[in-house]
Amino acid sequence: MRLLMLNGNTNTAMTDAMASRARAFLGSAVAIRAETVGQGVPYIASRRDCALAAGALVASLEGRADADHDAVLLACFGEPGLAAAREACSVPVTGMLEASVLCALQLGARFSIVTPGRRWPRMIEDVLHAMGASRRCLGISAVDIDDLSLPVQRDQARARLQAAVADQQARLAPDAIIVGGAAFAGLAADLEVGPGCRLVDSLDAALAQSQALMRLAKG
Repeated sequence: MRLLMLNGNTNTAMTDAMASRARAFLGSAVAIRAETVGQGVPYIASRRDCALAAGALVASLEGRADADHDAVLLACFGEPGLAAAREACSVPVTGMLEASVLCALQLGARFSIVTPGRRWPRMIEDVLHAMGASRRCLGISAVDIDDLSLPVQRDQARARLQAAVADQQARLAPDAIIVGGAAFAGLAADLEVGPGCRLVDSLDAALAQSQALMRLAKG
């Protein structure tokens, strides 16, 4: 099976980090082709950024033969252009936010989200409302990473993320905590969480669902 992974952020180091995670997660069962959009912003942090990334992602998909891949993964938590990408493609298109929410719902009654960027909570709330999942979300915490260079400074990001996860579990007692964002991809595996709670890495969730959809499509 062949998966096309498109990073809507122009940060190629982030693409490489996610591609490495994807290959380790899926193994030899899936061939990964990872690409970075040529226009936009290094890290999507606002609605404006999402709009720019959406145009670049959809343009990247247009004119491309679906026969070259069995599924597309939009490797950015904001899922810019997800609906348009699905309209343009005949193969399954998966987004990190949607996939992680669906996984969290299957793991428990209530979930929460930690994600980088102070504008993300309201943007995520809109997506959850559209999905009909708002009432299942206990809270969204924004982790400040503006002063960090990612994915290089992963240790600093991990420490801030761990603090946010611990705070959410203490305050909200969710059944699952979604670790969302391309900048945080792969970090969930290194975090500690108390009993009664599961961590959902948004990239892992999207990879798992992409693989499942490809298997279903092949019958």
